[in-house]
Amino acid sequence: MNLLYEKFPDSVKLSGKDYPIYTDFKNWLKFFDMLEEPKFSEHEKMLLALRWYQDRIEPEIWEEGIQALIRFAIRGDIPEQSQNKGSSKKILSWSFDAPYIYAAFLSEYHIDLLNATMHWHLFLALFDALPEDTPIKQRMYYRGINIGEIKDKNEKKRIQKIQRSVRIPQEKMNAFEIGNVFG
Repeated sequence: MNLLYEKFPDSVKLSGKDYPIYTDFKNWLKFFDMLEEPKFSEHEKMLLALRWYQDRIEPEIWEEGIQALIRFAIRGDIPEQSQNKGSSKKILSWSFDAPYIYAAFLSEYHIDLLNATMHWHLFLALFDALPEDTPIKQRMYYRGINIGEIKDKNEKKRIQKIQRSVRIPQEKMNAFEIGNVFG
């Protein structure tokens, strides 16, 4: 969609019918926090995600409804690689990086996110357009560097030190989750 002249979506289509959803960026930040919450099972996350619909949807279209919410959240189709857990580095945490996101919006756009109301897709467009020298974009850049590709020993040490300082904390895994990692 072209955000310069097209209206942002306020619903998703399920089985040929439009279902209104909540579109404010704060709702979607909470959506991602909920998805990453380890205390919820996959089933509980699915049930909680259905709360992003303004109206109740029937159980027979719940799975379709979840897929539609994810497509809305990422502004498009779900890429194959995201369906394979662990296939890419996590370079952003909406929750952990919140202070840097807040500061970037305030300094670059003069938008106080604590008092703002904004469509999720507009928020993402502004986030994507943040200059590369903002602290949040720098943190993402360093997290994404593949250490194995760096040949210079001193440069590798320097990048590793930076990566440790900007690392996104990982939740401790229980025995069941560890078993799943190793098949």
